[in-house]
Amino acid sequence: MKPVGIDKEDTGKERFQRQVKGHVPGKTKRLSSCKRKSCPVADVGLKLHCKGTDVGRVHDPGMANKENELMSSAEVRPYHCHDRCRIPVNSAAASKMEGASSKYMTDITELSKDHEAMTHILFERSLRLKVALTLWQKNASELVAYVTRIQDTGVLLDCLPVLTKNLQTEASCLSLGCCVDLMPQLKLILASKYEQHLLVALHWVQSIIRKWWPELSKNEKQLQDSCSEDRNVRVMRQQLKDLWKEGARLCSAPGLTGELAQTVQDSLSQLP
Repeated sequence: MKPVGIDKEDTGKERFQRQVKGHVPGKTKRLSSCKRKSCPVADVGLKLHCKGTDVGRVHDPGMANKENELMSSAEVRPYHCHDRCRIPVNSAAASKMEGASSKYMTDITELSKDHEAMTHILFERSLRLKVALTLWQKNASELVAYVTRIQDTGVLLDCLPVLTKNLQTEASCLSLGCCVDLMPQLKLILASKYEQHLLVALHWVQSIIRKWWPELSKNEKQLQDSCSEDRNVRVMRQQLKDLWKEGARLCSAPGLTGELAQTVQDSLSQLP
């Protein structure tokens, strides 16, 4: 049998192929390990892409219906008109706010009506005082006739201090007859609950007593024999007595009101 010869060239090729085959598994390992490490990076990128955008994403129909229900319920709820954030409030709070607003509007309306009424009263009072001043500068008796005719206690209260000051002067332009005409309205002022009004009326009565005390303190026979205004004196004396039946209670009032009332009562108690 002829032995088979071994070709050196074939042997070298075979050795080279074995070396290459021996190196291939190592390379495959390295490639596979690289693939395992790169997979998480790809997954992260995919997750970030999904979080950043919803393009191409399939939505669940059930979730869409829930979102529509929430949006429709939010639109039905009332909002504060002045709230920048547009925070929804419930219907009970909204009705409570509307009730409070309606109450405030009613109060403001009533207050406006009161102001209008007060403005009208003050305007009318101002006009009457202007007329009274004009008449006072012209003739005192015309002023008294005007105040008696209009029957305005407020105007009389404004005029009494001026008239009282005039009575305290020697050259007074007020007659006893003018004072008789004004006395009936003094009952309303003495019935007032305001101290300033009471003081004005008491000063007026005191001024009359001091000015005409000689005539008022005369008895009936002396008045008949005199040529003075006996009738006005008798009427004034009777008016003072009738007036003090209602004003005697002021003697127990505290302060200056009680002191002045007591002085008037002491004088009237000496009248015949």
